[in-house]
Amino acid sequence: MNKHINKDMINSLLKKGLLQIFSANIINKIVQFATIIFLTRIISQTEYGLFSYAQNTMNIAMLLEGLGVTAGILQYCSVEKEDGKKFVFFNYGTKVGILINLVTSLGIMAWAAWGPLAMEGSRTFLFIMSFIPLLSITYGSIQAYLRSTLRNKEFSRLTVFNTVAYFVFTVGFSAIMGANGLILGMYLAYLSTVILGAFIIRKDIFLYKNTKMESKDKKIQFLKYSIITVLSNAMSQILYLLDTQLIGTFTKDPIIIANYKNATTIPFNLTFIPLSLIVFAYPYFAQNRNNKVWMKEKLSLLVKGLGVVNLFITIFGLVFAEPIFKIVFPKYMDAIPCFRVLMVGYFVSATFRIPYGNILASVGNVKANLINAIFSGVCNVILDIILIIKYGSIGAAYATLIVFIISSMIHYIFIRRYMNSIDVTEIV
Repeated sequence: MNKHINKDMINSLLKKGLLQIFSANIINKIVQFATIIFLTRIISQTEYGLFSYAQNTMNIAMLLEGLGVTAGILQYCSVEKEDGKKFVFFNYGTKVGILINLVTSLGIMAWAAWGPLAMEGSRTFLFIMSFIPLLSITYGSIQAYLRSTLRNKEFSRLTVFNTVAYFVFTVGFSAIMGANGLILGMYLAYLSTVILGAFIIRKDIFLYKNTKMESKDKKIQFLKYSIITVLSNAMSQILYLLDTQLIGTFTKDPIIIANYKNATTIPFNLTFIPLSLIVFAYPYFAQNRNNKVWMKEKLSLLVKGLGVVNLFITIFGLVFAEPIFKIVFPKYMDAIPCFRVLMVGYFVSATFRIPYGNILASVGNVKANLINAIFSGVCNVILDIILIIKYGSIGAAYATLIVFIISSMIHYIFIRRYMNSIDVTEIV
């Protein structure tokens, strides 16, 4: 009987689009990895380091991207049953996001022109990429809408298209124009993807184009959820962004930044494994947020499965670090010690931190994520400053690992508290 149940469950997951999402993410990561390999060979270490610093600065400015409307779209569209009501949240969220990101883009441009930067050579790159946030928020909103409406096949196709377009445009123009061509390629990849995304949801746009969100209360609830979520995500993303920024501030050496950037490439990109499952599972956890039995069973299955897979990947990365770098990043062998520390960090984050954080968001407990993010963010800043000054770039890797452990423990406490608070057991 269990065999039939397991077979039926697997068939159900495949029909709902899990295979498409996971396959798409595997393709995405392979192409993204190939992109990085080509770019690190085309662009010099110094220029790549300056570009990385500029991109990191832009990403910090985008920590509050669109006030978190993509998270709001995902959550509120997932919960709504009617297609028309789903589109209302998408339409409202996208408009707010574009407006906020327009202000962000102008701010990035002004900072690139007149603001202080630890690396002056990155100023031109930052100025050129300043309007990428406008395309980024539009793409993110369409992705969230497709996820929330359970159109996993279309979502997967769009993400694969974006990745392939990014590879073609960035590598192609980098070969001609260097880092400037890389930025031009980023613009073209985003623009072409947004056009395709609009085409995919064209029927929804045509059917519901005149619908508007009239309720002020709903607008306030939507924005409140979005803002709290983006604050939580911002503090979490600082764990990834602050390392590079502080290494640049304290060392002022673009080659060290380039080494650290490449050390993070594999561990951080491997997070597609838990994120693929979360992309698929998020709407279902949101819909079953009051079903205690379902929540406990599926969360346990998710974490145990990820634990086995991630342990194997981590051990493989630790043992074969040198041959991996000789093949993939031959110019960056100095990055191996940081890479090994970050691979351990990957295991902790991919097995516990990412699943727990996303499940808390899916059940609407964004305040827990915000509390965790603030505490973890403060710890990260303190540890980064102390450890980078004392140990250099590997200090940043140790800081990231320690904070991942702390964050995972806090998430677990909040998950247990939420599970214990559920009294309703009926299927939603």
